[in-house]
Parts: sequence; C-alpha cells; structure tokens
Amino acid sequence: MTGPHVAPSGDMPASLAARPRDARRGLPIPPVNVHPDPEGGTGTHVDFTTINTSTSSQLAAGRRCSLCGESMEYWVAFLGTPRAAELLRYTDPPGHPECLRAALTLCPHIAVARHRRARADRPSAGVMPPGAHGDKPDGWTLGITRSYRSMFLPTHGFTVYLPAPFRTVDAYRYGPDGQLTRHPETR
Repeated sequence: MTGPHVAPSGDMPASLAARPRDARRGLPIPPVNVHPDPEGGTGTHVDFTTINTSTSSQLAAGRRCSLCGESMEYWVAFLGTPRAAELLRYTDPPGHPECLRAALTLCPHIAVARHRRARADRPSAGVMPPGAHGDKPDGWTLGITRSYRSMFLPTHGFTVYLPAPFRTVDAYRYGPDGQLTRHPETR
C-alpha cells in the first residue's frame, strides 16, 4: 500500500522495506515507535509521534539503526533541525544514512511543511522532551559521521545523542509547494 508520502519498497533500503507496515498508512514501523501496551497488557502498540526511549537507547548502544533495527557499519547519520546539527545534540537516535534519507520522504511530518504533529491533548500524541518548543523547523539537516556517544538524562527520562563532527551535511528546506527538497548549501 502506498499513500501520497510513502515511497514504493524499491525506493527504500531493503532492511527498512522488510519492517512490518502500518496498516493505515503503509509506512514501515521503526522499532523505536513500538511501545508497550498502555493498558499494561502483554501486547504492544505503534505510536509514530513518540520514541520508545528504552528501545532507542538499546539500539544506539548496540550501534543498530533506529529505523530498521539492523547493525550500522562504518557511517551513521543523524536527522534533525539545523540547530541540532549546529550543536551536535539530538533527541532522536542515529540510523543508517540510507534509512534516514528514506525518512525524508516517508515521514509525513518531515516530508510536508503543512503536516503537523498531533495535539498534545490527544491520546498517543507523544511527549515533547524538556526544552523542546514543538514548532516545526523550516527545514531539516542530515549529518553523517563515524561515531557518536549517548547520554541518558535521568531527570528528564530520555537520552541525548552526541555525534562526532559530521563528515558531510545535507540541508533540506521546504519549497513554495510545501515539499521538502535538498538545499544547495550542502557540505
């Protein structure tokens, strides 16, 4: 199943295409978006607006991609706001460069300027990390590096990911049509 923002399986890495799919949108379900049953049962539920911090921390510690769950080899990538790239501090975990490039077109929140996250008062809307303002950036930055470290902030209950300086950086901005495109100012 393909929707307006979902690339066909051939356009995404095989490891991401092999993930279970969300029935409503046809999107691959990253392991970081699978959460324990909120009712306390033995099952799980998918919430694309919230990262399972236990899973993301375990994947990052094992040098595994946050989107497909497979081992990351030499290069790792981080996708976030231009400010996160400037500070080299991310609340979203790392992934394969090709998986995070796929997220640029697969994730409606990232791919389309007008797409907004669910309101905080809605069930399964997710929780913003402390210090986050929730405003959508005017673009995204994909940085690729060799290494990173993780730092758990117990007071806030989430992990911050600190990449080494990026070898390459790709900037993406929303065009007049609201679609995300690669910005020429890339290093």
